[in-house]
Amino acid sequence: MKKILSLVLFTAAIISFSSCIKTVNAPPPLPATDPLAGSWYLYDASEFNGSSWYSFDPEIYGVLTFYNNGNAQYDDGNVLMQGGWVTNYTSDGYYDEYGNYYNDEHETFQCSLTGSGSNSLFLYFDDISFAGNNQFTGTYYTGKSVERYTFKRSY
Repeated sequence: MKKILSLVLFTAAIISFSSCIKTVNAPPPLPATDPLAGSWYLYDASEFNGSSWYSFDPEIYGVLTFYNNGNAQYDDGNVLMQGGWVTNYTSDGYYDEYGNYYNDEHETFQCSLTGSGSNSLFLYFDDISFAGNNQFTGTYYTGKSVERYTFKRSY
């Protein structure tokens, strides 16, 4: 009788513990998006000659659109170009958006676009930095000066 009673109690304990299942219904996580994804226009282009910044015209008048899958597009209403873009983290020397030199980890950017005829656009930045979600700045050292390109989000 003691064995049967022990077996019944043991079975009841197992059933009661196994029947309690706690579930938490959480929404699935959103896919990660790159802060560059979206449409951008060139707000300012300037060059640092070692003592001051001065503006110049790089003739980028259209809208650049960067997609999460690495595709890119440029459209100025007359010329349509398509291609790709990529960012990488690297540790070497670079100039920031203020013309200061650093030698540490930073994000680089590269975009290559082609269109009909001889239309093409190649952008490379030694460093990119974000000011919130609606502005980013890329810098490039030419060997003599630092070029700074500031882009704002296009809506």
